[in-house]
Amino acid sequence: PGNFGDPLGLGQYNEDMRNKELNNGRMAMFAALGIVAADLLTGKDGMQQLGLGAVTERSSRITLRATSETAAPPPFQPYEQLGTTEPLGFFDPAGFTKTGDEAGFRKLRAAELKHGRVAMMAAVGAVVQHYVKLPGFEKVPSGLSAVTTEPGNYGFAALFLLSGAMELAVWTQDEKKEPGNFGDPVGLGQYTEDMRNKELNNGRIAMFAAVGIVAADLLTGKDGMQQLGLGAVTERSSRITLRATSETAAPPPFQPYE
Repeated sequence: PGNFGDPLGLGQYNEDMRNKELNNGRMAMFAALGIVAADLLTGKDGMQQLGLGAVTERSSRITLRATSETAAPPPFQPYEQLGTTEPLGFFDPAGFTKTGDEAGFRKLRAAELKHGRVAMMAAVGAVVQHYVKLPGFEKVPSGLSAVTTEPGNYGFAALFLLSGAMELAVWTQDEKKEPGNFGDPVGLGQYTEDMRNKELNNGRIAMFAAVGIVAADLLTGKDGMQQLGLGAVTERSSRITLRATSETAAPPPFQPYE
């Protein structure tokens, strides 16, 4: 039984070799059954079951390392860029940025910086305009109503046109520079990574602040300082000025009934 000739021509079809073949076959059947059962139970192949899979893994890592040295660089990651600071970490609450989209990120970062800078000036302006009136604008009210009151609306139109001209002709983005890098207009020499992170964070806070000031003004009709209950300083100053003026004013006209 089992005599199918000597296909390899080894000339070893004798009683001793036939006994060895039977014994090895019996052991192999148990071994194969054990490998199959262990694979079904653990999901590991024959070598991994013996703890010898590290040899293959090390070889794979070496091959992968050699391949990575010539492979393309990793994709662009927005969270690795400037502006990722504690405690918020990577700030993108609306999920606008995408992995690998460097051009889109640069556009969004430039817009974030510009809006942040405008919001910082707007938040400061909401405070200053309560106390300071430029010549010719003494009768212009504080808050958003200044935009709809003459000559405040003229000043707003002039600022709008000036900002547009600066945006289109002066503050243009150079693709060779970082987003929002328009030089150092004040010459402070503080264009460092630390200061750039601070600018981003302050700009983000200022955008929320500016939106809050505008929303509260629309809802209550009060300017930025009045919303904080600090408008009394100006009102008291106005009453003192009015009282001092009335004391030096001309006496009232003669009244016959008096």
